[in-house]
Amino acid sequence: MAISATVAAVAGATSLYSANKQAKAQKRAQRQAAKQAEDARRQADREFNRANQKSPNVAALFKKNKAAGGQGVSGTYLTGAGGAPVSPGMIGRTTLLGG
Repeated sequence: MAISATVAAVAGATSLYSANKQAKAQKRAQRQAAKQAEDARRQADREFNRANQKSPNVAALFKKNKAAGGQGVSGTYLTGAGGAPVSPGMIGRTTLLGG
C-alpha cells in the first residue's frame, strides 16, 4: 500500500511539473507570435507609408509666394514689409520690460 501511494504521489508530481512546463512553453509561444504579428504590422505600415509618401506642390507654393510678394506682404520681419512704426514718444522710453 505504501509503495503504491508513493508511486502515485511521484506520478502526480511529475504530471504537475510537466503540465506547468507545457503551460509556460505555450505562453512563451503566444508572446512570440504576438510579437511577430506586431512586427509584421509595423513593417506593413512602413511599406505603405513609403509607397504613399506625400510631396509638397512646389509650383503652387512658388506661385502663392510670388503673388504675395506683389502685394507687399512678403517681408521676413515680424513687423512686416513696412517695419515698426517710429513715434517720438516711444524712443528712449524705459518700461518695466525694457529696463
